[in-house]
Amino acid sequence: MDRIFFKEEQRFTSPWIWLLLISAFLASFIPQLYFYYQVPIPENTSVFETEAAKSLLISMGLEILVFGLIFFLLAKIKLITEIREGGFYYRYPPIINKEKKIAKEEIERYEVRQYKPLREYGGWGVRQGTGKAGKAYNVKGKTGLQLYLKNGKKVLFGTQRGDALRRAMDKMMKEY
Repeated sequence: MDRIFFKEEQRFTSPWIWLLLISAFLASFIPQLYFYYQVPIPENTSVFETEAAKSLLISMGLEILVFGLIFFLLAKIKLITEIREGGFYYRYPPIINKEKKIAKEEIERYEVRQYKPLREYGGWGVRQGTGKAGKAYNVKGKTGLQLYLKNGKKVLFGTQRGDALRRAMDKMMKEY
């Protein structure tokens, strides 16, 4: 088994993401709840016999389901990167569950750099950059490992530990 020089696991932990998502849910859900309680329901009638109430219940149920799925995915998504003797390995579960490898022979050059996630890649996540920016795998922050591959492609991996990542890449590329 290859020696591991570097390993990092990052998650979406920024409070502003959670605050924004919860605010969007409440801004959408509270008015529906209000209108649901305003729907007149005749005596001896089930809520499900009134079309307006039934529509609102279905809408609220779907909203809870969709936002619940988004909350679940956001809590589970993580970027796992490793540098081993043989190359650079990464996963992005639950989007990319199977470990992928960029062999050191495929890497022409690399740099740890500051980048602008919104401007260069349109945000965080698994992103395709604009123009010749290439692909990005990031979770938070503005520091990343830019790999320039021999086939002309570029890939960026976000990191919170730029110096340690650079040292590990130097070791992997030069020693083995």
